[in-house]
Amino acid sequence: MTPILTGEKNRLDFDFEISLESDILPNVVFPKPVRVSGSVVGNGGVMQLFCRADIDYETVCARCLAKICGVLSVDYEKNVAKENVLQNEDNDDYVILEEGMLDFDETLIEQILLEFPSKLLCSEECKGLCPKCGKDLNEGDCGCPKREIDPRLAILARHRDEFKKD
Repeated sequence: MTPILTGEKNRLDFDFEISLESDILPNVVFPKPVRVSGSVVGNGGVMQLFCRADIDYETVCARCLAKICGVLSVDYEKNVAKENVLQNEDNDDYVILEEGMLDFDETLIEQILLEFPSKLLCSEECKGLCPKCGKDLNEGDCGCPKREIDPRLAILARHRDEFKKD
């Protein structure tokens, strides 16, 4: 960060990898480190961080439990401030530059967690699993009855059937 701080450069590019812990999201595996690339741009005393993270993941479909592999791309922008410049350094709008070093792994991982979908599907048309027998309905019908009477209302169904006979 020194070239930007001294005014020698107004842009500093970076490209690196970070690893995500395997238990950071339930039922999601990150088979490769996250690729992060971007730049820090200094303009008139104001610095901004721009980066993109590409996250490879493996998980299962929320409906049918089929394996899903994919890549999530997260764009991330933050203002950069030198330490002891802000009155409240817990401000989420800024990444703090400490001793000439910019460490934003923690806030980037936080952003990835915020943008990661809570439910992933193998396809928008996924039919899921039969709640009775567990068959994957994407492979065809299972033959289970589609309509089931609530046991609390079964007595009413019997009365309905008696009235139909009359």
